[in-house]
Amino acid sequence: MAWRLLSLATNCAYPAMVVLSESMSPAFERGDVIFLSNWKEQVEVGDIPAMWFEDYRLPMVHRAIHLTSDDGSQSILTKGDNNDRTDEALYPLGQTYVYREQVIGLVRGYVPYVGWITLAAQEIPWFKPLLAVGILVFSVFPGLRPK
Repeated sequence: MAWRLLSLATNCAYPAMVVLSESMSPAFERGDVIFLSNWKEQVEVGDIPAMWFEDYRLPMVHRAIHLTSDDGSQSILTKGDNNDRTDEALYPLGQTYVYREQVIGLVRGYVPYVGWITLAAQEIPWFKPLLAVGILVFSVFPGLRPK
């Protein structure tokens, strides 16, 4: 319910995401949680759009560095702050720009490090069982909880 309300308030199906790579360092780092909204009609140079292409498993979040407009439709060229090249090779085949319709939101802020819990749960095989045991122990033995 809270996620749905946050989605409605931000006009974004995914109002929060964990950063998975270092491509936007130093703006934000791997393991940071970014917050998105999708209320702006037009992207501006310097904005950081989150784009999700059809048939791609994950979104891409990189800075807008060049814009064009044709017939009211906006095209955006992006690049990761920590990357040497623009993102054209990462776009769907035959596409040289991102279309505004492919932008699911713009980064509005972030919280450092909070996403490391999610990354650990995905990347360290023993993390989930250890977390489950910890929760079980504190549930069964409430006297062990910090006061």
